[in-house]
Amino acid sequence: MKYLMIGFLAVGLIAGLAATAATQPNIKASGQLYMYGAYVDNIGLKKDSDSRASIANRLRMQFEIQVQEGLKLTTRFDALERDWGENPAAPAPSPAGSTANSAAINTERNISWERAFVTFNALYGVFDVGYQQSRAWGTCAFCDDFDSDAGIHYRYMAGPWTIGLEYEKRADSGASGEGSRQGGYTVGGTDNDHDVYHIFAIYRWATGQAGMRYEFDRNATDGALTTPEYVSSFHELAPYVQWKVGPFDFEGELRYIWGKTDYEGSVTDIDRKGYSLYMMGKYTMGPWYGGLEFAWITGDDPNTTDKNESGVPGGQSWDPMLMYGNYWFNKHHGNLGTSRDNTGTLAGSSIFASGGSELNMMMFKPFVGWKVNPQFEIVAQYAWLRADETQNGWDDEYGKEFDIYATYKLYNNLSYMMGFGYFWTGDYFKQGPANVVIDDNYLVMNALNFTF
Repeated sequence: MKYLMIGFLAVGLIAGLAATAATQPNIKASGQLYMYGAYVDNIGLKKDSDSRASIANRLRMQFEIQVQEGLKLTTRFDALERDWGENPAAPAPSPAGSTANSAAINTERNISWERAFVTFNALYGVFDVGYQQSRAWGTCAFCDDFDSDAGIHYRYMAGPWTIGLEYEKRADSGASGEGSRQGGYTVGGTDNDHDVYHIFAIYRWATGQAGMRYEFDRNATDGALTTPEYVSSFHELAPYVQWKVGPFDFEGELRYIWGKTDYEGSVTDIDRKGYSLYMMGKYTMGPWYGGLEFAWITGDDPNTTDKNESGVPGGQSWDPMLMYGNYWFNKHHGNLGTSRDNTGTLAGSSIFASGGSELNMMMFKPFVGWKVNPQFEIVAQYAWLRADETQNGWDDEYGKEFDIYATYKLYNNLSYMMGFGYFWTGDYFKQGPANVVIDDNYLVMNALNFTF
């Protein structure tokens, strides 16, 4: 009897420990540490313009805490995001309190906590609620993997179909940094929100997928502190397709945006209607591959003051070249075509939106790659770039860029990249009939990327 009781107690203890362990959350950590170093010979694209050289890094950490089946918390932060030797952008842990739109507010301090959202199963689907990734859709030629906004996302899966509804409280333009307008930015008033609504459907098959999304974007934030105040209301349709057939790969996406910016008082309202198109085709033959990439983003005609014809800017997740449209190049060196005069004031004509996103452009890019072995890959690419719209008397050629770069996997999670790019500056940067003496630019870069 004594041994039987001991056996019962042992079984009970083991069962109790197992039940306790089953209730403990499962924590999964992932992240990235990158180091990006580059020398840029002529960032302003002018004769005798300034050169720049630096090494920068960023640590990104993400934690997924699986509390139980169907219930998960995800959070993410960035740290040490700066050039080597640069002081923190703002005192830690946050700037002094502010109730105004201050250019001094910068989220890239020692630690920038950007995401915290809960994922749970309910109503026959999946919810994501909290600060999470926003502006992600389709081919990601126009999406942004870096921004985080508050939102409620719902998706329902049925066989090959995914149907979703999304609401987002945006915090973007008017302040700098990823996940901007965090850490002290406030706007007075009662109707100064930036709200975005989505409804979408995606169909997947064995070799590809296609989707369609409708967006309604009401932005009362940007115009809240201007005179006169204004509210922008835009609609957008965004179909896309990704398809692989044997050695052929194809993807394409269209963004069609329309709407109005409504000004108070007698100021003329501005109608918005623009297009953005991206297509890429690739053929693979053994270790070799090659293809063509095409992008067209309509620009705003400067002769129509009551209309805005600009399309949706390219995404910061899409880096078509080592210089043009490259997120890391822009972040650590600035926009192509922006230099400083003798007083230190920015001068010149940038070909990017704030943050380095592509706009008002047409790009035609052939490329070829060679996978020498599973660890080593070489890519060469060439792009012809022109403006869709220009000011009167300006040439429409941005220029041409040639890049060659190689990536070597030191480990499965650690890769090293070296690259060279040359930019033949087009007459667009003369800013009219030969008013400015332009010059070409080149880049030498390398990067160490650790992911886990």
